[in-house]
Amino acid sequence: MPGLWPSSRPEAEVIFCRDADQARDGYGTVTAGPDDLAALMELLQRPDSDTRGLGDHLAFLAGTRPELFRPYQEAVITDMLERFDVSFADQCLLLGGAPDRCVEHLARRLRHHWSFGDAWAFAAIGSAAALSAIAEDVRNGGDREEYELCGIWVPPTGPALNRFSPHRRAVFLRPINQPGELAAVDHPVRLPVEQVAQRPSATLISWHYLSLRHTDVPGLPPWPADRVHLVGIRATCSWTLHAGIDDYGRYHSEAITYDEPPAAEEEETYRSLEVPGFGLGSVELRPYDTDLVYRNGHVQLTPGVVGTAGGPPTGLYANPSWPSCGQLMFHVVSVENRIREYGDGWRSLFICEDCQTVSCNATGWN
Repeated sequence: MPGLWPSSRPEAEVIFCRDADQARDGYGTVTAGPDDLAALMELLQRPDSDTRGLGDHLAFLAGTRPELFRPYQEAVITDMLERFDVSFADQCLLLGGAPDRCVEHLARRLRHHWSFGDAWAFAAIGSAAALSAIAEDVRNGGDREEYELCGIWVPPTGPALNRFSPHRRAVFLRPINQPGELAAVDHPVRLPVEQVAQRPSATLISWHYLSLRHTDVPGLPPWPADRVHLVGIRATCSWTLHAGIDDYGRYHSEAITYDEPPAAEEEETYRSLEVPGFGLGSVELRPYDTDLVYRNGHVQLTPGVVGTAGGPPTGLYANPSWPSCGQLMFHVVSVENRIREYGDGWRSLFICEDCQTVSCNATGWN
């Protein structure tokens, strides 16, 4: 879709595409500035425009210069929301902090006819007025699960709460060759299970995907351990592993829930992959910027990118809730299984800062 933003000013550039071959070929280099955005909004109003292609441009804008979109928030919310084909994560940046009259408009629409598109925009605004109105909507019969898919929790009283950081980081994978190198990296991939489980001989954990220093993910709540770990079990999808943490940040008291328990042959397949030294690596957390490929609401076509730290969850399933307190857990990171080639689909990590517990889950591809 080259030329959607016909600007000659190289203020920012991105390569976006419809498939990976076009990404490698550098198809669709575009620039973005205020004049380009005005042209884009004109296209958004045309009924014959390709909303998916426009959505790629809007995703680029959300990742690089979301402040340019503020003058258009109200027009989109009131007149163009059905054509606003961007992910919830990008909506949070483009619609975040929209005026209270936008909240009132969406609240009226939802009372008249509930729709997930309006609910997403409602949640994306994220202001105090929006979060109070979401809580009212849910308590009046609105779809709680749809909000929880976005990482929005409605407690028994008070306003709704965002259970994710507004800040996103792209997760880049860097393979390494020697186990000794793992000790020197901040965010290791493929730690031995005994480093992440309190009782490695009795744990349900079979696989380590990655560990993150929680202070390197902006906006995470306070956490008593230096790192949080995304781990897995011998199963494909879908499953959730709950665990507590000890004084060293290792997991204990693990419990698993399955959509469907794995077959014996499936477990044996995964055992064959658990070779010491296989898949060693580290990850680097980089800002969303003009070096990323923006397509279909994600940046996964960027060479080396395997997921996102911070931001809302993937939205395939609702965040897990911690059983004892009922609080929706806080999203930390979601990565593709190819970070370790173990399983199939997405792997995500959540924490409950009040209970000092974690949940790791697996979901299939959407």
